[in-house]
Amino acid sequence: VCHIVQLAVSQRKILGYRQGCMVPYGRSEESLKELCAARGVAVRDADPGSPAPALRVATWEEARECLAAILDASAGPPAGAVTMSNVKRLFRSRFERELSETALGHSRLCELLEDPRLRDICEIQTAGSGQAMVVRVGAATSSAPSPSAAGPAVGPRSFPSIPPGHHHT
Repeated sequence: VCHIVQLAVSQRKILGYRQGCMVPYGRSEESLKELCAARGVAVRDADPGSPAPALRVATWEEARECLAAILDASAGPPAGAVTMSNVKRLFRSRFERELSETALGHSRLCELLEDPRLRDICEIQTAGSGQAMVVRVGAATSSAPSPSAAGPAVGPRSFPSIPPGHHHT
């Protein structure tokens, strides 16, 4: 029975999850993300249960500039790399922008980061530990990434970073 349920979720898209509960796929979070990606809207703007947006969603131009700045500022190790799990947090904290993969036409962050429009900026690599790393194109990498490979808060001129000691909530 467990194998059948697992296939219904992962292969056939008959079932999915919403807020930790199994639901028909059409009501699942994954279905909502796919629909939002096809329409180019952020999930938070399409889901009535989402809280009111606090930050503006990044455009493609902003996504490119901010991602390049994040990776360029990363002291590593490895230099020029951050863990994929930190990318959205760094966008929010440094640039006061929300990086929404669905608003940019993708249902998953890894698909967004592999988009041809970002090919000259970053690539995804797997560290020796199995952790996904977003690496600046042309940056030297090592197999010992730091989970806090974030570097100082530096950004492009048009998107000011948050001043030291100021915490945005």
